[in-house]
Order: sequence, then C-alpha cells, then structure tokens
Amino acid sequence: MRGVLAGKVAIVTGAGSGIGRATALRFLAEDARVVANDIDRDSLSSLDTVTCAGDIGDETFVQSLVARAVDEFGRLDVMHNNAGYGKPGEVLDTDESMFEDLLRVNLLGVQFGMRAALTVMTEQGSGSIINTASNAGLGAARNRAAYGATKAAVINLTRSAAVAYGRFGVRANAICPGPIETPAFRRFAPDLDFYAAQIPLRRLGTGEDIAALAVFLASDESAYVSGQAISVDGGMQAVLPAPYLTPDEVGR
Repeated sequence: MRGVLAGKVAIVTGAGSGIGRATALRFLAEDARVVANDIDRDSLSSLDTVTCAGDIGDETFVQSLVARAVDEFGRLDVMHNNAGYGKPGEVLDTDESMFEDLLRVNLLGVQFGMRAALTVMTEQGSGSIINTASNAGLGAARNRAAYGATKAAVINLTRSAAVAYGRFGVRANAICPGPIETPAFRRFAPDLDFYAAQIPLRRLGTGEDIAALAVFLASDESAYVSGQAISVDGGMQAVLPAPYLTPDEVGR
C-alpha cells in the first residue's frame, strides 16, 4: 500500500534531530522523496535520503537547497521550514545581538525558505508550506521574550503567504508545538516530570506527535486547510492558571 505522500517531494530543514528528524523519517515512511537539511552535517549522516547541510539563515544557501530538490526530483510539493532555536532572556535581558541572531534564523530563515519554495510552487500551481512556529508565539513564555517574538512573526508571515498565494494553489500553515521532549527541550526544562504534570494529557509531546500533523498538512487530505496556526500541546493552550494549587495537587 502506498503512503499518503507518495509522489510528493519535500524539504525538511532542521532535520538532524528532534522535530525535524521525526518529520523527515515520517515523510519517508509515507513514501515522500525528501531532501533533509541541517546546519550540523554529521547529524544527517544516518538519514537514508538526499541531504544538504547548511545554514538556513543564509538566503543564497536556501535558494540552493530548493534548487537541489528540483534538480533531484523535478518539482517541490512540501517545504517544511522547521529549523530554529531559542535562547533565554526577558525583555530587559535581551540585547540587540541576541535578538538579531534569533531573527536571522527563526524568522528570516522561514522567509527565505518560503520565498525560494514559492518561486517553484506558484509556477507548478500547487504546494504546501509548513512552518514550525511555537505556542510561545501565541502567548508569552517566561524567559523567552525574543524567541516568542520571532515565533509570533512566523505565524503572521505564514498567514500572509496563505492569503497571497492561495490563488496559485499554494497552502501555508504553521505548527505551534507546546512542550516537546527533544534534546534542546531537555536542556531548557530542569524538571520534566513537574512540567508534564501541568499538562492536561499529563505527558510531554514527542517529535512524532508533530510529525503526524506535518504529514496531514503535507498531504492532499488537508487540501482545504490554509492560513492556520495549529497548537500541538496536550491541551496547554486551554488551561487557565489556578493560583491556589500546590505543586503536589498539580500532579493529581
């Protein structure tokens, strides 16, 4: 039986670990032809697909990444702009240098990916752009002011693309992960059990949870879904704080 992405060509950025790796593997399992990107060349070595190492904050590189996919496979159906990272800091703690680097990767990297992909997709009359944003782009996450600002911008940029290029048959959607247990997340969260206890589903998410939604958005099953920012967070966006709860009660 053929996978739901059979015949489709996809690029996944940040595919060396975490969400990106899980998504690249799931796309391959669904019979997509995948070009996997990461800034860390070694992290791509175990992926059985076409790989292209480089920095998505460099527009010239991103253009070459899209050209590689088209040269290899003749088209581009899915552009998953997933690469990004965060640094701690509140508004008073965030200097210009840190903000500029987060903008370069998290926002300009997405813009470069969309622009290069749209050049191909508008010409062929179809395509799905999937951008990894964050729940931090929908609400303020403590000590992640600049990161949240870049992810909020990704959501708006995604909607702008959906509105402007829908007439060419191109869809654009953002995935907003909540707490996903990746290597980067484990470095950021000191007490995973306490964090998980505050989530309605009582667990952290996995890269595979995000990959499942990415497959849907990449497939023809989502043909009328565009301009959306979809949370994958175990119900966290639905929670209102209850200040009278103790740490023990949170986990009940």
